[in-house]
Amino acid sequence: MVKRTFTVGMAGHIDHGKTTLTKALTDIDTDRLKEEKARNVSIEPGFAPLHLTEDMDVSIIDVPGHERFIRQMIAGVAGIDAVVLTVAADEGVMPQTKEHLEILSLLGVTGGLIAVTKIDNVEKELLELAAEDIREEVQGTPFSNAEMVFVDSISQTGVHKVREKLTEVLQTVPMRNARGAFRLPIDQVFSVHGQGTVVRGTVYEGSIAEGDTIQVLPLRKMMKVRQLQIHGTQVEQGVAGQRLAMNLSGVDREELKRGDVAVSAEHYVTTQLINIVLHTSKEMHYALKQRGHIKLHLGTAEVYGNIVFFDRNVLKPEKQEVLCQLRLNDPVVTKRNDTFIVRRPSPTETIGGGWVINPNAERLRFGETTIRLLEQEMEGTPAEHIKKAIWVNYWLSAEVLAKETGILIDDVKEILQQLKENGEVIEYSNSKLVLQERYDQFLKAIKQELQEFHQTHPLRKGKNKQELQAMKEKDIPKDLTERLIERAEAEGEIKRDKQFISLYSFSPAFPKGWETRMTQAKEQWVKDGLTPRPWTEYMQEQSIPMELREELKYSFLQAYEAITMDEKHIWPAFKVVEAANQLKQQYPASFTLQDAKEELNITRKYLVPFLEWLDEQNWTKRQENERVWRDYDK
Repeated sequence: MVKRTFTVGMAGHIDHGKTTLTKALTDIDTDRLKEEKARNVSIEPGFAPLHLTEDMDVSIIDVPGHERFIRQMIAGVAGIDAVVLTVAADEGVMPQTKEHLEILSLLGVTGGLIAVTKIDNVEKELLELAAEDIREEVQGTPFSNAEMVFVDSISQTGVHKVREKLTEVLQTVPMRNARGAFRLPIDQVFSVHGQGTVVRGTVYEGSIAEGDTIQVLPLRKMMKVRQLQIHGTQVEQGVAGQRLAMNLSGVDREELKRGDVAVSAEHYVTTQLINIVLHTSKEMHYALKQRGHIKLHLGTAEVYGNIVFFDRNVLKPEKQEVLCQLRLNDPVVTKRNDTFIVRRPSPTETIGGGWVINPNAERLRFGETTIRLLEQEMEGTPAEHIKKAIWVNYWLSAEVLAKETGILIDDVKEILQQLKENGEVIEYSNSKLVLQERYDQFLKAIKQELQEFHQTHPLRKGKNKQELQAMKEKDIPKDLTERLIERAEAEGEIKRDKQFISLYSFSPAFPKGWETRMTQAKEQWVKDGLTPRPWTEYMQEQSIPMELREELKYSFLQAYEAITMDEKHIWPAFKVVEAANQLKQQYPASFTLQDAKEELNITRKYLVPFLEWLDEQNWTKRQENERVWRDYDK
């Protein structure tokens, strides 16, 4: 049997019976602190296991109701799946009831029921009036159509009904994602004598097992999970939706704090700049200026920062949806679709809440263009966000994509597989992916560049690869340019000859109209062999224009048909090789300058550069007045 795991919040105004109802349901008093016992007030969230059915594991979180502990309340409800909203029959809806309702709405909590508590304290007629008032107050909230249960926790009246209705509610609540990367926002850190550091929190997603290695962000420290417990019972594994305690090795208690996040992989990012959809609170009373100071409640973290608007300079206290950006003083861990609450530090009030549309934002300019960009970020599908991230970053691995987009790694891989099957992305051996559109764009540009090059330099083999890469590196990273060139070559779009790249169909040729003259110039140059005249003389004899003279010379050198003698002269390469072989055949071990002069019958003007060339090419080595053939020397 696969158990479904849930975390249920107990919310409501102070002294409306949250803790007492929790004890009636679980037989556990969640007020564990001395101060809580002394004052009879919940200060920190309390936790207790609730057994409803054999196929459900449920944890109750009893959140503080006093307005002074609203931050603890937000941290408590951040990871819940459903809520029991308590309203005392003898008091009805109170200020903190409304604030809790608003926060739950802003966090997107939809499942829950209303528990009208302390019913033994009021007459039946007053109870009916209280129920009507409550129903009226919850209109327009997630509790508009919630079941209402009447209960008295002291006498146990209606407690069984709460269990029954809560079971029905949880049957309709989708389970959290147990696949994908593990994430647990930490809400408690303490030490156990002889055991070391322990952290607790609600598992947002994924799973973890004893012996696994985790990382705590933003500390960025790796540590090992020594032991796992759920409500004091040791378990081998923890999954999404559970309240989990982890005994960690490799970290001191003082290094960790509430608000840190334990993750199992590199799929989560820390950020100080996030684009958000903000839904303002109807309980907001004061206008908020551009770049106003705010406190962000995200998971169990509380971080100060500033809010930046792009379509206004003042946020008025009225119900509305705003696309904006948070610039935070400290890093947080988040992903797309995470929900949050934004509060004003002073005067203290809830500004609103919403969800993260881009956890890896950049600073944006004020104006309509930015608003359109944010609208696209908000409305796009996961596949569209993945393609956009690849386009912006040129090529990315699935793991980095999960970080960039805030999409679970398993979902990223599933989407990428579909995109590959559709021919929209290309995956390389280094597991990085590039959009087919990017390759098509690159191929079009590189073919156009080569076409223009061939028209300007028809005698050359092609464009130097380094020059081609340098041209594209302004737009595309060098390592990706190399892969795209390799792909174009494999697909028969281009070809390589050593370091030269050309269109596949291209072959060097004399420019149209100059074929005869260039052929005659070449024939005369080859005929002169080791005793060439200055290159310009061959060109002048055939009236070849200036712009083609050096081009022809360069093409011979590029194709290794020519060897440079000096600034004015070049040799036909095969003539030089013939001369070297002739000399070696006559003098197989060594020879002098005079031997070479007599054998090749050329003057010192040509002979000295020729012999120096043999030395440079490591054919020969000079020893006193002789030159020794290097292969003979060995």
